[in-house]
Amino acid sequence: MTFSARSAALALPLVVSAALAVPAFAVPAEAKTEVTQALVGRVWVEEKPGNGLPGVMRIFLADGTLVMDSCWETYTLRKWQRTGPDSLAWDEEGARLTAKVAMPAKDVLVLKVKAGRDTLEQRYVAATAPYLCPDMKR
Repeated sequence: MTFSARSAALALPLVVSAALAVPAFAVPAEAKTEVTQALVGRVWVEEKPGNGLPGVMRIFLADGTLVMDSCWETYTLRKWQRTGPDSLAWDEEGARLTAKVAMPAKDVLVLKVKAGRDTLEQRYVAATAPYLCPDMKR
């Protein structure tokens, strides 16, 4: 092995580990709580009682990206941030939404979203793999 090939072989693990590293999401220390940290990096699917159809999917990534998707819409990427010990905010269609976060059980997420003067409660459950959206062509 030549010097350059050996150097490249030694550098490869560093490049791969740097590429796979998740960047730290800078938030004030007081805003990091067990509740808000538990929602990060998991796939959450909204529970829609009564109609049997799957709800919106949300994934809060550690780098401040919010992935939103559903079985009938194109996915979207937004920015989100923690705003307090049990609260967060994100931009949606040009509006800044804020929400109080609660996790009454390990795999349950409740967001109390402030939308104008109203507060809407959204309930989510942690998704499990494999998951496939049902046929929506009824």
